[in-house]
Amino acid sequence: MKTIFFDLDDTLYFRRDAFYIAFEKFFNSLDKDLQKRSNDTCRIRGDEVFYDAQQGKITMEQMYIYRFQKGFADCGIVISEKEALDFQSLYKKELYSLKLNSEVIKMLNFAKSNFEQLGIITNGPVDHQWNKVKNLGLDKWIEKDLTIVSAEYSVDKPDVKLFNIASQKACKKTDELIIIGDSFKNDIIPASSLGWHSIWIDLYGESFIAPEYQVKDISEIIPVLKKFL
Repeated sequence: MKTIFFDLDDTLYFRRDAFYIAFEKFFNSLDKDLQKRSNDTCRIRGDEVFYDAQQGKITMEQMYIYRFQKGFADCGIVISEKEALDFQSLYKKELYSLKLNSEVIKMLNFAKSNFEQLGIITNGPVDHQWNKVKNLGLDKWIEKDLTIVSAEYSVDKPDVKLFNIASQKACKKTDELIIIGDSFKNDIIPASSLGWHSIWIDLYGESFIAPEYQVKDISEIIPVLKKFL
């Protein structure tokens, strides 16, 4: 039987949900279009400095300031450094309050019942990522020993070393492993290069060609997983 590894952020839960709630509270705005555009630009700006923060070239606070000041400015919203950090605090609070949605639960139940093991491979700080796993109640489905947090190993996706660590922990050959994630660069490319099966969740309508399976929504994953049974 095959083992499935999931990405965490924007795969098993969706950061945009917490962002939208924080945006509404912080700016007292119900402008859905502005919420969406701001989430997209802040995500892009955050990606620009994520690895610098992970490698200690800048502090986490500097990363948050850059992400939200630049991201909101791209949408015509000017905030101070203090306001950027205040938004991060509110966003983090909402992030930890999120629960798994019904489609994710349905998918996890199916995967747990039909596959040997389930794991997670995620980039990020140790405590931050483990708190998400705990608060979301993912230990009901996910093996603790197969939860791979990048900072614990001083290597980040898309480095294939992290996927090799996961493969060794699962005691599986590469063709017995499946990666499910939203990042084509960080999840799909490195896993596929090692011979893993892959299911790419294309949340943003990107123009990449999936090496194996591509879906637009979590609800489409169970029919794909049935192909592996």
